[in-house]
Amino acid sequence: MAALQLSPVAPREGCSSDVSEQNPIVGIGQSRRPDRARAMNFDYGNLFDALSSTIPSSILIVDENLIVLMANRNFLEKSRGTLDAVQGMNLQEVLPDAFRDIALDQQIREAIRTGKSVQRQKMTYRAPGISLRIYSYSVRRLQLDAHAARAALLVMDDITDLLSLSEEVRRTQLHLASIVESAGDLIISTDAGGTILSWNAAAEEATGYASQSTLGRPLAELIAEPQQAGVKSCYLEIDRIDQRLTAEWPVTCADGNVIPISWHLSPMRGIDGGTTGVVIVGRNLVEQREMEAQMQQAEKLAALGLVIGGIAHEIRSPLGVSSAAAQLLRRGVVEPKLLQECVEKVIGGINRASLIVDSLLRFVRPGRIQETTRVDVVEVLQSALLLVSSEAAPGTKVQWDTSQIQTAAHAEGVQNLLQLVMINLITNAFQAMSDGGELTVSVGVSKDILIEIHNTGPGIPEAQLTKVFDPFFTLRNDSRRSGLGLFVSHSIVQQHGGTITVRTSPSGGTTFSVRLPRAKSGSAGLPEAGYRHGGRPSPSRFGLPEIG
Repeated sequence: MAALQLSPVAPREGCSSDVSEQNPIVGIGQSRRPDRARAMNFDYGNLFDALSSTIPSSILIVDENLIVLMANRNFLEKSRGTLDAVQGMNLQEVLPDAFRDIALDQQIREAIRTGKSVQRQKMTYRAPGISLRIYSYSVRRLQLDAHAARAALLVMDDITDLLSLSEEVRRTQLHLASIVESAGDLIISTDAGGTILSWNAAAEEATGYASQSTLGRPLAELIAEPQQAGVKSCYLEIDRIDQRLTAEWPVTCADGNVIPISWHLSPMRGIDGGTTGVVIVGRNLVEQREMEAQMQQAEKLAALGLVIGGIAHEIRSPLGVSSAAAQLLRRGVVEPKLLQECVEKVIGGINRASLIVDSLLRFVRPGRIQETTRVDVVEVLQSALLLVSSEAAPGTKVQWDTSQIQTAAHAEGVQNLLQLVMINLITNAFQAMSDGGELTVSVGVSKDILIEIHNTGPGIPEAQLTKVFDPFFTLRNDSRRSGLGLFVSHSIVQQHGGTITVRTSPSGGTTFSVRLPRAKSGSAGLPEAGYRHGGRPSPSRFGLPEIG
């Protein structure tokens, strides 16, 4: 490209060599230090040509008559022309027809005449088969030489892609802002120190605070008093949070009410990895807590209905027996044996109903039993087994394991109540083995008395394990079974200061474990001859039957 021959120009008389901000004239060849420039023998024309060729803008220099004096490489490449073809032509002949609709020529002449620049104006261009292009152009006056020859510098940039990118960024920002504002959860952002930077619509609705009233305030100010220290402490250690922190901080609303909010804090990282801010998503727990309360109330009502129904069923049975016996007595039974039997039925039914009521009272008022004695656990198990042996199916075997006993197994408690517990557990084990099986009873003595009763029945479904000690819960469809046995046993063991647990195996079999406190006073040793270690107590010691 032929260089535009421009030479240094001395400043006008009475003017500084600096280009005045009030007179924005670009003088090609002017220098703030002309002496130094002349000493370096600077060729300003070639310098300008080199610079304009490397600038990615399209540049034209036109004189006062709008004749093109120079065009840079970018303009020639886009217009598919040559410098020889462009130089000397009128600007209107060089630019596309679409540019003629704008007052570009008037703007250029005005800039040359007044020195007032035109900054970043827009014009559009559409050619056949080409999508719409948008250009930004600026016009600035040039002083060509010392004889005050003037021209204009026209700089044009294709900003179509830049505007498209800006529009895409703007749409993305609007989309993200719309997501934040439309979210049902509270979404806020803070700086690394906890100062609120944004507050979405859901936060406004939940707390009553308008967005403008919260911006710039510390988040800790909006948290209820007991938790403010925790919020401040969290922000002091925010750089140590790798991913997300979850916390429940109640918020004091604008009306003074306090609502529970579950917060999830996610730090925002800068290029250097440091924390630049925190995005916080909050979930209003008011509705959840209300729903939980409603569900708990519904569960209580359902349990109450079940308990009432079970109590009515349990009490009706012994009362029915007592009522039938009393009716016979009313008719004047004379035969002594029948008379005695009727009296026993009446008393037995009343006692059974009383026992059910007492058991329920112990459950609702589970105080520790005060009057206790030393109870021989092995004898209690012996007695219980004898009483319920009729419940065992044919072929059932009983295996005793007392290998862990080195001294007498004496528990602190009430013998009749502990016997009732063992009766219930052994009965439950026999009923679980309806086709026969093996019952294993083991006793161990350490700091406590440990009793384990294992059966080889089908086991208890995992989902039902937590319910086995609930009142009136049963897995058997037998109208004679009330579902109170394990419930009462659990209550009695707790009143003795012990524990009762259950475990089951996927392959079958269930084990109930009872821990009871040892007797307070010293225990007498059991004779070694009375035991077969690893087996069961010898019949000579306990007189236990062989079932099966």
